Amino acid sequence: MPDLVTHYVSSYLVARSALRPRYAAILALVGLLPDVDVLLRVHRWVTHSFILALAVATPLLVLTYRFRRGCFDVAVLSVIIYLLHLVLDLFAGPTPILYPLADSIWIRLVVYGVYSDIGIALTPRITVETMKPDFTPQPAIEGPIVSETGAILAVISVLALLLSYLGKKKQA
Repeated sequence: MPDLVTHYVSSYLVARSALRPRYAAILALVGLLPDVDVLLRVHRWVTHSFILALAVATPLLVLTYRFRRGCFDVAVLSVIIYLLHLVLDLFAGPTPILYPLADSIWIRLVVYGVYSDIGIALTPRITVETMKPDFTPQPAIEGPIVSETGAILAVISVLALLLSYLGKKKQA
């Protein structure tokens, strides 16, 4: 699975496209919510279903639009960030993204490239696996908190934030 830092930083970068850094940092926590299932010692449970997430989000979005229209954009952004987590997990292991309508799905994607004297060759390999979801509580759930990908994304995010800040300071 993508590590928690990767989920958080990717959520932050999406939120940052619409919000100031402080608010984006808070809203990015929504990107960690699907993994709350770990507290039940089940990972990739119904919290990783697009269908169930949209079933919960749709009435909340309607109510937000009706009664708190000023918050509607943030509510939509929250749903997008939540769903981003599910999409990232699709590439890391079996994810019940279409539960209860379909089995768990795992997409494996690799594109190999070769550059030589005779040119460039690309060899894509895409595999889609399906398997029955297993929602049985486990004695322990383990997974990465920080990985190389998460660390790289965090460094890029901090650099982008710093450059943005310096650019605004220069304009002032």
